[in-house]
Amino acid sequence: MSGNTTFLTNPDDPSDPVKKFTFDHSYWSHDGFKELPNGYCTQDTALPNGAKFCDQERVYRDLGRGVLRNAWDGYNSALFAYGQTGSGKSWSVIGYGSNKGIVPKFCEEMFRGIEDKRRSGDTTEFEVNTGLRFMT
Repeated sequence: MSGNTTFLTNPDDPSDPVKKFTFDHSYWSHDGFKELPNGYCTQDTALPNGAKFCDQERVYRDLGRGVLRNAWDGYNSALFAYGQTGSGKSWSVIGYGSNKGIVPKFCEEMFRGIEDKRRSGDTTEFEVNTGLRFMT
């Protein structure tokens, strides 16, 4: 990986050309992390890939917050996760334990925002509809 570009090499055939893919965001989560006492996985800069390890909070900041901002602005919002089996879609979207994914973080921030508005005397009525689909 380099920035938003991911390079794939075939370890079984060094003569196979390197495949290059460029995305809006490209994340590293294979290694380079340490597990905190609460189970949260975070960067371990003492490890070779530690500086590029991407935790759940960064994924949410990069992707989930924009979706929530659009919802606050009155737009229908959607997030689509697509990829190969085992590539981390469910981990990024749902998460596990203290490593909450985009959906639980989104819901927490959205409902906290609604509650904050109510506490401040805002009388806006909120209607929340959600859907989650897993396709195989």
